[in-house]
Amino acid sequence: MRLRGRCVSVAALLACLAVMSACSAEPERPSLKAAAAQLVADGEKLVASRELTAAGTVTVTERADQDGELGCLKGQVQRFFRAQGDLAGSPSAHSAGNSAGLMLSALRNLGYDKIMDSLDIRDENLSVTLAQNPKTGIIFLVAVRRSPEPNIMIVGKTNCYERSE
Repeated sequence: MRLRGRCVSVAALLACLAVMSACSAEPERPSLKAAAAQLVADGEKLVASRELTAAGTVTVTERADQDGELGCLKGQVQRFFRAQGDLAGSPSAHSAGNSAGLMLSALRNLGYDKIMDSLDIRDENLSVTLAQNPKTGIIFLVAVRRSPEPNIMIVGKTNCYERSE
């Protein structure tokens, strides 16, 4: 009887450890192709978001269609999504911080976490925010400035991957 109780306890403990290790394991990193596709999809959702259109309009200038090596170790590549545009109406009618905050809200709605913003270095003419998707590692930088044009700059990037992926 006592041995059966111990076996059940050990089995329960092992099951708990297995569940805990599965929950604490980092999610599997997507391939470069999958990360680039997600980067473009999230970038296009940001560009079309009501938060961005409330601040201004942007045009996509790069859709993660080529490998970039800048910022990666030798033999590694990453992909970029870039867009830029202008604030709606007069730039003096917009707060750079509020406009960048609107776009950060749109990224949060897409599952991104804020990793930095310019609250500590507040400047009414320039605001910068960074957000990262914890599942994919994709990072978006949004910069909004009152002048000169372009007023809105968005750069999204994947992690670095080995060139063969």
